[in-house]
Amino acid sequence: MSEENVYWYVLFAKTGQEERLVDMLTGILRGLGTPFIPLKTCVFRRQGQKSLFRKICFPGYIFIESNKSAVDFLAGSFPILYKTRGVYRFLHYGDDRLDVAMRENERKVLESFLGRDRCIDISTGFREGDSIRVIAGPLVGSESRIIKVNKKRHEVATALDMFGNSVEVVVGIEFIEKAD
Repeated sequence: MSEENVYWYVLFAKTGQEERLVDMLTGILRGLGTPFIPLKTCVFRRQGQKSLFRKICFPGYIFIESNKSAVDFLAGSFPILYKTRGVYRFLHYGDDRLDVAMRENERKVLESFLGRDRCIDISTGFREGDSIRVIAGPLVGSESRIIKVNKKRHEVATALDMFGNSVEVVVGIEFIEKAD
């Protein structure tokens, strides 16, 4: 898809059904768009052993990338999605139910966090007094978006704008000791 005609649409769906719905919608929406679920890499530690696993970043939401404008996309997808069990509605801006395409600036910020595989990887950083400096990973340059730190769980909460609201997203971070 050419960068200038990329739109993201977000469906509110039944939590726990996201993967099944994406598999089903991939075939049904052929030609209209590509459904996906943003993921995040998480760290799990037990008895000194570290393991990584992936988890859904926005439970209950399915994203669809399309080159169709909102009017064309809704015209083609609404009759299909209206009948799909587990899909509730499109997210939209304000009271305008036709304003369903994610704003370009919001999409680009989220895209900058997601890797090619649509997953937010773990960042690396260290503490400088009361602040955090990120030196590697998707949070580089986004330190001002960090709103909470859970050093024990190796997580930070960051604020992202989506559909006119601020959404808190918890992502993984590895803290290193700063070399003096």
